[in-house]
Amino acid sequence: MHKIEQLSDQQLMKEIMSDNFKAFTELYNRYKHVLFQFVIRLSHGDYSMAEEVVQETFIIIWENRKKIVVEFSFQGYLKKISRNLFLKETAKRIQEQLMISQIENVREAENCVENEVELNLLLEEVERIISMLPPARQRVYRLKHIEHLSQKEIASQLGISENTVESHLRQSTKFLSQMLRANRGDLLNGIILLIYPVLSFLF
Repeated sequence: MHKIEQLSDQQLMKEIMSDNFKAFTELYNRYKHVLFQFVIRLSHGDYSMAEEVVQETFIIIWENRKKIVVEFSFQGYLKKISRNLFLKETAKRIQEQLMISQIENVREAENCVENEVELNLLLEEVERIISMLPPARQRVYRLKHIEHLSQKEIASQLGISENTVESHLRQSTKFLSQMLRANRGDLLNGIILLIYPVLSFLF
């Protein structure tokens, strides 16, 4: 029988689904530093938030261990959870700051609603445009910008060269930019300035 440290991520997940806490501990030790550095980059050096997000990420893994399905890399899956938690925590902190400073008034509240609606529309449009990409190019784009894999990891996983990965990413980004500008016109420039911190995770 293999030692727990020698098991692959997939084997560890099978053990975790069977309530093996030692396997969960090994998975935590295997990825906690990678996730911590990932959130540190997202938060521009907020160590407190990074620690909180990493802990919450693994809590989610344990609590949902019976129904987790990982289609690609487990590291990418963890990063996706961490990214979503980071966005939620960031939004929460912004809201708390607004309440503390008491600077919101009716006009600002209306603007927030309008901006949120516009943001949701834009994100929906981004997703629609991504789905228009050829299957191979779309897969590379999602692995890079949603699962946050490196070009080397993508090339290894898909069995293609890094040059091919780079070409797919370059063409995808160009297509996305052209389609957005064609569909949104000058309005897009103002929206991007408003929500750039969020969109930067997509591009």
